[in-house]
Amino acid sequence: MSGVGLHVVMFVTNPVVYDPRVEKEADLLAAEGHDVTVLAWDRAGTAPGREQRGSYAIERFGPLAPFGGGLRSLMHFRQFWMRAAARAVELEPDVVHCHDLDTASAGLRVKRKTTRSARLVLDFHELYRESRMVPRRGIAGMLARAAVDRLERDAVAAASLVIVSVPGMVERYERMGTHTIVVENAPDTRRFRPRSGPRPERPFTFCYLGQKRYLESLKLLIDAVGVQPGTAALIAGGGTAAAEVAAYARGRERVEVLGAFSYVEAPALYERSDAVYAVYDARVGNIRVAWPVKVMEGMACGLPVIVNAGTMIGDYVTEQDCGLAVDGADATAVADAIARLAGDPASSAAMGARGRALVEAGLSWEVVSARLVEAYRHLG
Repeated sequence: MSGVGLHVVMFVTNPVVYDPRVEKEADLLAAEGHDVTVLAWDRAGTAPGREQRGSYAIERFGPLAPFGGGLRSLMHFRQFWMRAAARAVELEPDVVHCHDLDTASAGLRVKRKTTRSARLVLDFHELYRESRMVPRRGIAGMLARAAVDRLERDAVAAASLVIVSVPGMVERYERMGTHTIVVENAPDTRRFRPRSGPRPERPFTFCYLGQKRYLESLKLLIDAVGVQPGTAALIAGGGTAAAEVAAYARGRERVEVLGAFSYVEAPALYERSDAVYAVYDARVGNIRVAWPVKVMEGMACGLPVIVNAGTMIGDYVTEQDCGLAVDGADATAVADAIARLAGDPASSAAMGARGRALVEAGLSWEVVSARLVEAYRHLG
């Protein structure tokens, strides 16, 4: 990096207990010589208030609040924005890096309040207006989406850089006139890699690793494993549906449900798995364009993946033959996919090997992160 490193403050509306994208970007920028502080919202109040994680710092704030809640949660969001923005102003950053649109209000406030007008970076993990956080129905939904669209326009107009996680989002922001780059949810191939030894004797295990938000999709996995001998499910992570998933799985044979886990613990969970299940509610607009982290990590680990048909990732998986795409609302289709992968381990392994090769060919964090490094050089 040329010149002196930048002082970077990141905003994120989760506690960063497990957020691979935020953690990888913070670690990368710190390694490039930037001073990075992540200001995070700990809604449960269970994580340390301050944490030094490697070469970057995390500071966590309230208020206590449930995840979800629609418009009822707006008051809690405002409290977090005010607290995090006030702390950021104290830190006098050169760059305010907002992870997702739900932190942009805090970023805009800091840009106005800092004496040297910090550069604003918007890092959109998803198209927020299509997320489950925004009400969809009736007048409330119409008003909420209009407010989100206005915030997006104001934030993009003030931004020096927009980062998106999938190529399909680039055109939207380039039309608004802001420099936009793609930084995919690509895995670190040094951390996520295929099993080194022979496959252990165990049921053919399908893993779902990440936030449990889509109860119905996980019920399909649990039910399919229940009727398919020789298979098992490993479901790990927190999320708004965590309690419901645990209750549904209770007493089921060959179904293991774990709570939240850290980024460093993820590779060991993939090591226990033979395929990745990444099926969601495809009615949510984000799912149609998303490249889920767990799919990319699974490919890096040499595992076949099951994803939603009729989506960008579904088309990609089908074209590259590195897994199966299914109708996420069709229990029979999900069960058939599980039976097919478990019934032909050699074919499944070949799919997994093709996925790993794709990651090594250009979808690794080592490759895509160079775009972020270069973009930050131009901010300096």
